[in-house]
Amino acid sequence: MAYRALYREWRPKDFSHVVGQKAIMDTLRNQVVSGRIAHAYLFCGSRGTGKTSTAKILAKAINCLDPRNGDPCGQCANCLRAEQEETLDVIEIDAASNNGVDEIRVLRDTVKYPPQFGSYKVYIIDEVHMLSPSAFNALLKTLEEPPAHVVFILATTEPQKLPETILSRCQRFDFGRISIPDITGRLKEAAEGSGARITDGALTLIARAAEGGMRDALSILDICLGYSDQVDETLVRTILGTSDSSFLFEFCGAMADRDAGKTIGMIDRLMREGKDPGVFTKDVCRHVRALLIARICPDDLAKVTDCTAEEAADYVRQGSEILLSRLMKILDLFMSLETEMRYSATPRLALENASVKCCLRIDEADNQALTDRIAELEKRIDELSARIAEGTVPEALRGTAGKKAPAEKKPDAPAPRAREGASAGTAKAAGAEDRAVWSELMSRIQKKDITAWSFLSQGNLIGRTGSQYRWLAARKEGEQQYILALNKADKNSAVCAVLKEITGQECSFTAVPHGPARTDDGSDDAYLATIYETFGREPVDIVDSI
Repeated sequence: MAYRALYREWRPKDFSHVVGQKAIMDTLRNQVVSGRIAHAYLFCGSRGTGKTSTAKILAKAINCLDPRNGDPCGQCANCLRAEQEETLDVIEIDAASNNGVDEIRVLRDTVKYPPQFGSYKVYIIDEVHMLSPSAFNALLKTLEEPPAHVVFILATTEPQKLPETILSRCQRFDFGRISIPDITGRLKEAAEGSGARITDGALTLIARAAEGGMRDALSILDICLGYSDQVDETLVRTILGTSDSSFLFEFCGAMADRDAGKTIGMIDRLMREGKDPGVFTKDVCRHVRALLIARICPDDLAKVTDCTAEEAADYVRQGSEILLSRLMKILDLFMSLETEMRYSATPRLALENASVKCCLRIDEADNQALTDRIAELEKRIDELSARIAEGTVPEALRGTAGKKAPAEKKPDAPAPRAREGASAGTAKAAGAEDRAVWSELMSRIQKKDITAWSFLSQGNLIGRTGSQYRWLAARKEGEQQYILALNKADKNSAVCAVLKEITGQECSFTAVPHGPARTDDGSDDAYLATIYETFGREPVDIVDSI
């Protein structure tokens, strides 16, 4: 007997053997039992989800001489004829190659003839969205009022291409993608039925590669069994051309460390092994998605990504080492790369370019770069605080970290003097009262927000205007990251809240930059002049980048 492909050998023969579409199977089975057979059905869904198989089962069931709970018996003459594809009561039409109006006119002329053996004459039209507009028009009247003995079953992967007039005349059933556990269960049956041994890891890899399609999964297994009857993860990765998880963890780790040279070397190794850049790009997208989920909802990671507990722990570990904003940017780049590679003549070059973009730190003046640096600093400060609490910090560092900010001004950041005769509403230099407020502020905020305290400790209070307090960094070099952090809404609100506790009134707070033309009077005009001298008067466009 000639060999039959696995997906044909394991095509379901009744409703109970269709995987992953229980609600649809129950509905169709009940229709067969009750005799409420519709004159037209529309089966929609992605490839390999069981549309054509279900159509054939339904055709057998409604013509079966001895149906059992809605399923075809598989033993009567009509079932055997349908199984051997020898019946004239079931006509299958491929609309992709028979999409003209002439073919539909022939169909329209033959529907009037009654079935030869069974109760119904069933027309299965596969890929029905490929019919031409004139063919749809020819089919429309017959589909609306067919003879009582005719049933149409239309199958398509793109229902949005069908005219509304066709859709409204059919009972529509949407076939969803099959879950990984359901696919692995059927693959295990097929492997055991073929006398082969397959590991659980190999089953999961095949199921993931099939992307919800049972036919694709069985085809991949068929290729693996053609190579060996002992199927493991290594063999499946070789057949699929995918990378193992350790390689993906190492590659994403190199991008997290901004090691562009290492990523280029790994891509070169990948190409020398004959791997497909497009397949690797999909693997990276899947890996970074898992890292994102690990950052957002680590408890649900194993369930959402269908990974083992050990893999989930590795994802959580690596995900915690990369900023959420960077993970999102990397995923955006590789998703765009996946589309670009379909049309690229040099996919390796596109892959290398995207990988280097993920590694390079953007210009220091860019807002996203400053935000990333601030987030890194906050993370390090939190870690240092935890170590201080645990008592694992060396004595020298512990003394520095726990020390309050000095009340006196540092030599390179002198406090401006107040103008003579200044009123209460004008700017005032930091006097004894303000220095007392500053000392109390640093004492309290260290307990409430260690990150804000660490930034404030890099400078001093330089004065106030009414209830508005101003802060200046001790050194001009690197001051911009402190200004950006302290003027952010969360840190600014934290400082203002502590100031309100100390002074008993609503206060505002702002971090200001150094300026060569800064005057001692502290007036608003002088302050604006300082801003203009530092940043210029022209508007600046900030381009979001990785």
